[in-house]
Amino acid sequence: MSEARDPEGRFTVTVPAGWSAAPDEDQDGLELWKEDGAGTLHLISFAPEGDVLDPAEELYAFLEERGVELEEDEVDDVPLPGDAELALCEYVSEDEDAGESLYWMVGVATAPGVLVFATYFCTAGQEAAEREPVRGALSSLRIEGGGDDAGAD
Repeated sequence: MSEARDPEGRFTVTVPAGWSAAPDEDQDGLELWKEDGAGTLHLISFAPEGDVLDPAEELYAFLEERGVELEEDEVDDVPLPGDAELALCEYVSEDEDAGESLYWMVGVATAPGVLVFATYFCTAGQEAAEREPVRGALSSLRIEGGGDDAGAD
């Protein structure tokens, strides 16, 4: 397994075996995907202004903007290395126009001075093949930057 660093230098992530990683030319951030796979994981980082909220609060706000409402028990707290925290959820959305359902895994990771948004989606019903590698990649997230211990390994 290899590691990939985001173009902004704010985080690294372990790339699952058989997957590729590259900067996202259109939206910034980093993309991870498996050739002939079901979906793509997109990670993008920000240096937020002001205090960073709890990652679950950031996740609820992010989803609310997209019209997705979740119950509190539908969000997992995933421990990350260092002072970072990750809130992660999974849901299925219906695209009435296209007549298909999409499976989503969406997460928000926070560390002092850094916010990372993660989104993965694929056609509903295909998530079983990639769910564990995606969760594994997200739980390997090492956020660098804003904190006092940046550069300390």
